This record gives sequence, C-alpha cells and structure tokens, in this order.
Amino acid sequence: MREESSWRQDIISVDPKNGYVDLKTTYPDNKYLWNQDFQPTAERNRTWGSWTFFAIWFGMAVEVESWSLVSVGFDFGFNWFWSLMAVFIGNAAVLVPILIIAHGGAKYGMPETSLTRSRWGTYGTWVPSFVRGLIGAGWWGIDTWIITESVSGMYIIYSGLKPELLSLVASGNATPFTISTINPDLFWGVFIATILVRLAILYLSPPKSGQTLLKKISWIVPFIAFLGFIILFYIDAQSVSWNFSPIFKIGTTVSGSAFWYAMIGLINANIAFWATMAISMPDYTRYARSQKSQIYGQLTLPIMMLGIGAMALLTAGISIIKYKTPIYDPILLTTISLPPDLAYITLFLLLLGVLMVNIYADTVGPGYDFSNIYPKLIPWFGGVLIVVAIAASLQSWSFYFSAGAYVENWLLGYGAILGAVEGVLIFDYVIIRRFKFEISDVFMPNGRFRYWRGFNPAAIIAFVIAIFLVYPPSTYLPVSFYLYPYQSWIYQASWISTILISGFVYIILMKYWVIPKYQPELRGGLLHGYIADDTKNIFEGAEK
Repeated sequence: MREESSWRQDIISVDPKNGYVDLKTTYPDNKYLWNQDFQPTAERNRTWGSWTFFAIWFGMAVEVESWSLVSVGFDFGFNWFWSLMAVFIGNAAVLVPILIIAHGGAKYGMPETSLTRSRWGTYGTWVPSFVRGLIGAGWWGIDTWIITESVSGMYIIYSGLKPELLSLVASGNATPFTISTINPDLFWGVFIATILVRLAILYLSPPKSGQTLLKKISWIVPFIAFLGFIILFYIDAQSVSWNFSPIFKIGTTVSGSAFWYAMIGLINANIAFWATMAISMPDYTRYARSQKSQIYGQLTLPIMMLGIGAMALLTAGISIIKYKTPIYDPILLTTISLPPDLAYITLFLLLLGVLMVNIYADTVGPGYDFSNIYPKLIPWFGGVLIVVAIAASLQSWSFYFSAGAYVENWLLGYGAILGAVEGVLIFDYVIIRRFKFEISDVFMPNGRFRYWRGFNPAAIIAFVIAIFLVYPPSTYLPVSFYLYPYQSWIYQASWISTILISGFVYIILMKYWVIPKYQPELRGGLLHGYIADDTKNIFEGAEK
C-alpha cells in the first residue's frame, strides 16, 4: 500500500521559478465540487501582467459610485481635507486584505470559491459564496440603475426636458432618483435592455478561455471612460472661473465625538466599498503572470482614489455654489450643467466606466459564487444569470438615492458581513496555513477540508459571533436597545470590527478544537503555522 504522502506528491507540483502550484488531475465525478471553470488555470493562460491589474483598478476607481462616495463627505459635515483623508485611509486599509487574498489566486490559479473551501470546508464555502454573491448582486442592481440613468439623461437633453429637470433640482430634488421621474416608461425599458447587452458580453468571455475579451476591455475602456470625469470637472471648473476658494472655505460642521463617529463611519464605508473586490481578486489573479504582477498592479489604488476624490469633491463643491445644494451624482450633474454635445459624450463615457466595474467587480466573482453551489449543473454563466435574478428582486438601487442610506444602510451594513467573512479567510491563510495547503483536497468530498460533514465549525461560529457582537439588535429586531455600551461605535467601525473579532475567534477555535479533532495530520503552531508532512514535502521539494 502506498504511503499517504505519495499520491499527493504525484498530482501536485510547484514551479520553483514562479511559485505556481499546479494540479495534474481533474475530478469530473465530484459533481458538487468541480467543473472545468474551477480547475487551476493552465500556465499558458497565466498571462496578465501589472498593466492589466492596474487597468482593472483604474477602471473601477473612475466610476460613478466611487465618485459619489467621495462627494458625500460634504453631506456628513466634513470639509474637503477630512473628506479626502477618509478616502485615503479607507483605501490604504482595504489594500492589505486585497493583496493577501489575491495572493492565493496567483499562487494556486483558482477562483476564491475554490480557495475558500480550505477555510470554510468543502460545503461550508457556500456561506461566504452566498454572502459575496448576494452583495455583488446588490451592486449589480445599483450599476444597472446608473447605466440606465446615463441613457435617460441623454434622452432628457435630446427631448428638450432639461428645464423640467432643473426645476426639480431647484426644489431640492437632486438625487440619483431625479432623472427617472421625467419619463418612467423609457427609463425601465432601457433598464431591461442594458441587462441583455451585458449578458451577451459575458456569454462571449467564459473563464476557461482566460477571459481574453475581458482583458482587452480592461486595457481600453477605463482610460476612455476617465475622459468623462475630466470633461465634467473641466467644464464645471471653467463655469466658476477656476475659483475654488469658496469650496475651500466650506467648514467642518461636526465636532467632538460626532466628528469621530462620522469619520469612523466614512472610513469604513470606503473600506466596504472595495471589500467585495477583496474577496473577488483571486478570480482575476488566477490569470496573473506572477505575484509581482498582481501586487505592483494593485498598489496604486489609494493614490488613484485620492485623485478621483479630489476631482469629485471640487465638482460637488461647485454644485453647492451653482445650485445651492451638494450634488453627489455625476450623471445628474452632467445632464444639467454641460452643453448638449459635451453632455452626450460625457454621459456615454461615464456609462462605459460603470459597465467596466459592473462586469469585473459585480458579475465575474458573484457568478463563481453561485456556480459553486452546484458546479456540475451550474456553470459560471449560469451563476451570472442567478446574479441578475437576485439583483432584480433586491432592488438595491434604492439605497443609492440618498447619501445617508448609501453609507449607513448599504456600505456599513454589508461591510460588517464581509468583514466577518474576510477575517476567517485572512487569519487562516496567513496564520494557520502560512500560504500553503493541499490544492487537491478542495475538490474531494472526503479530503482534509471535509471538517464536520463538509463544514468548518470554527469558521461558522466565528462568523456568527462577529455578526452578533457588531450588529445592534435594532438592525434585525423591532427593538431600540444595544447589547453593550458603545455598540453603536463598534457598528460604525463595521468592517474593522468584524474582521478582527471573527479572525481572533477563528484561530482560537482552530488551535484548541478543530485542528486536533478534524485535521490531526497537521503539525506546528500559531507561531510558525500548521502543515501536514506530505504538503511540507511538496513545497520544500520545489524550494530546493
């Protein structure tokens, strides 16, 4: 009888030059855990360099929702400086989990749904998959609203209905919902049409092809779309003779504890904004040429968001001067403030930017999530269709209609949930596994990641405890009390709170319960990590 270590060493290889981990077999009989889309990416398809990852992030940074998030600083009582500080701190903080989670995709060539099985269990991964998919579907709905809003803005200009729109703005109705009230029938017709067009693009770019079409789109569209923001900023700045001094004089209207409460919330909103992408990055880095490619391509995120933030804040400030109200929606602002010809061009360019982030951030990853529920019967594109169906039922675009709902209800609300998921992912991969695990066993129903009937109880318990301790009872029950003093502050720091709570609870449960009971073959400790002897031989053999 062959030794336990022998068969894994036969089917798992590690490239000593670039660190690729490859799997030399497939698992077509394991219909619940494997399909071709989940198989580690072949080396010939690992071609994405730093430029591609920079372009992906540039495309997502220069889109309407990120512009709007920065602009809401005025609504929360901050001046330009503190609004930009919240943007920079939040984006610098979220870059850490992004790079850690992305590392697994580049190393093992697998999407996050497969990688997550080593942390949550072969079937327990349904929990984070469903959470990420649900949130991605929510963003999908918001993106669809903005794309439709752009087309409707063009119609308003063409039909000469701009005075009617200006009248609504003058009455204080200056939200992303405003444009939809001009011609509701047209608006919803366009809404459906944009869904069909995006489905056609995704159908033509399946994961097994290396998603070449998406890669080419990422090289071209973001930089074209960025012109839309430049035009909006330039024309609005010109309309006030480039005199920004009134904007710089806008003071901070919150102070003391109210200042820090609002600042903590806005920082965590910026973190939550990209928290879904933090989980999703392996879906893209699985095509990375090397670890350096994906790291260098992503390091510029905080600087990019700071630059976009400066433009957004100045433009929102100009809207206060011109229209006596801060307009954080660039689609509405473009429609009412630009000359017709430039407005058409700008609205189209902004539409392209939203389309880019919609595909990369809110469709590709969530499509994997729902496919992961039953890989044999649900291919990746089938998962995409589920995303669309859920987006339609959630109607999450309503959160985007006011600055308060956008930040407090949407971003902080789901940020706490994602933090609880990412705490398990990061603390397991970095502290427990030290970046090394058995790639074969994520496709095996009775392998090392079976834990308890396919579920890792440490992950489930850590997730539940973090959510319970952070969410005030008033968010899920008809009551108005807190579990402990200052819980409202803990919730305001939603993502940071849950990622730390779930991570620490997880490693304690793994050390003293789950590893001894369900993974006794692992050797080591929290100081140097845990690894099985055969897995250690595989990686050490490549390092020699």
